Amino acid sequence: MTFHENYSNLLTQLPPSLIKAGWNRLTTRKKNPLSESEASSISPIIEAFLKHEVDRYQRNKKPRYNPTIEIETESHCIVIPVSKPENLLYNTNIALLYSVEEVNARIKEATDNLRQEFIKSTEETLKTIKQQKDIECNQIKIDMANRSTKLFELTLKKLI
Repeated sequence: MTFHENYSNLLTQLPPSLIKAGWNRLTTRKKNPLSESEASSISPIIEAFLKHEVDRYQRNKKPRYNPTIEIETESHCIVIPVSKPENLLYNTNIALLYSVEEVNARIKEATDNLRQEFIKSTEETLKTIKQQKDIECNQIKIDMANRSTKLFELTLKKLI
């Protein structure tokens, strides 16, 4: 149950579970299954199959989680890939750039700035709404005054 040694460079790129699954697939497929001796020999069918498996494995492996550490400096950001994230918590030789107090101070400053911008924009919006409503109210007062004078004039004409 082993592939020919000429395929060792392809087999090293695959995990053991995929090697075993590939062997089972070649020897137990419905159409033209290979015997164990055929699967253990050199064949362009087997080579193409293994290359396809390696390509598929590499494609599926790429989008997986690839942890990195981002270090921000004044001028740029450095990204360091991490091979074993589980060891990151224990074997970190990277000094912290900012203390917790400094981070909290920056967060507080940012939230204060956002709050001030929100208050400023809300006040401006309320001022424009108030101006619009004042204009509407003045127009209504003018209309009411005109109607009351017309009504007064009509009642005077009826009485005279």
